[in-house]
Amino acid sequence: MLMQRTSIVEEDVRRVLEECRGTLQKLSGKTLLLTGGSGFVGSYLVESIIAFNRKNEDEPCRLLLPTRSVAQAQKKWPQLWGIPHIEWFEWDGSVLSHPCDHCDYVIHAASPADPASYLHDPMQTMEDIANGTRAVLHFARRSGVRTLLYLSSGAAYGRQGEACEALDETATGAPDLSDPVSCYGEAKRYSELLCRTSGVPTIVARLFAFMGPYQDLSGSFAVPDFIRQALYEKRIRIQSDGSSLRTYCYASDLTIGLWELLMNGSPGDLYNVGADAPQVSIRELAEQIAELVGSVDVEVEGVSSGSSRSRYIPNTDKFKNLYTPLIGLQEGLRRMIDSFRQTGYQE
Repeated sequence: MLMQRTSIVEEDVRRVLEECRGTLQKLSGKTLLLTGGSGFVGSYLVESIIAFNRKNEDEPCRLLLPTRSVAQAQKKWPQLWGIPHIEWFEWDGSVLSHPCDHCDYVIHAASPADPASYLHDPMQTMEDIANGTRAVLHFARRSGVRTLLYLSSGAAYGRQGEACEALDETATGAPDLSDPVSCYGEAKRYSELLCRTSGVPTIVARLFAFMGPYQDLSGSFAVPDFIRQALYEKRIRIQSDGSSLRTYCYASDLTIGLWELLMNGSPGDLYNVGADAPQVSIRELAEQIAELVGSVDVEVEGVSSGSSRSRYIPNTDKFKNLYTPLIGLQEGLRRMIDSFRQTGYQE
């Protein structure tokens, strides 16, 4: 899918630079390696470094971007190519090497995240996540990095019980190993332990649910899936009973928060990253998107059962000591819909 920069994305990136002015200044003259730069989370990080370097030409940040296919990344992100101090190179997920003799910071964001893709081969998913993390840690040790930010997932907590209003960092739950979908959360948990035992100064961020213009409309996550259906089919079909609860954090807030964690977080600590409010059911989410798009019907096709309602709600008090998200659900959805309307949907 071709990703195009829109006026919404440009506004978001300007806001990231404004909010992180002092924080990003610490990257002046430094080298940062970012895995997953061609993904949804990584794209705004790349965009913000490009914008930062334009304002900081005398002492830019050197950004190293390993990717499985340089050709595919260039096709997907043409606006992120041919830019000074931004270096894409191929990495197959095994040994990670680059001719630079020193690297100051690492953000490890590369990972399959959409169940529609990783459930085709759960075992391979676990191996890819673990092996990729191990390779990044070896690179970080060799390069003498100051801080590594590992992007884990709230899935590492396992299923959130109904009696638990919000998961905090002290929760000791774990993924259900009898369920193949747990391959993702369990691999993330294992990778967190690799980080903690590696000797590399690591901050772990457990990411929850997000939304933003660069999400893939062909994926299976609720927000982009519902927007795709609303824009192109004029109806939204919910395959579940729509009762599960979520909170959503917007892309620019996520990006600001990650920069604050990398530069100002405490190595060795774990942080939940996301929004803690408003809590919205999947059905309510679909209805809000339908209203924003206009002339869209919502159809609930799933059957309610006693175990169908689930929660995926973080306690973000610790994260908010560094940054508090400001873009609400309605505004985030509106910005996302407007951005996709500017570009059209292109495979």
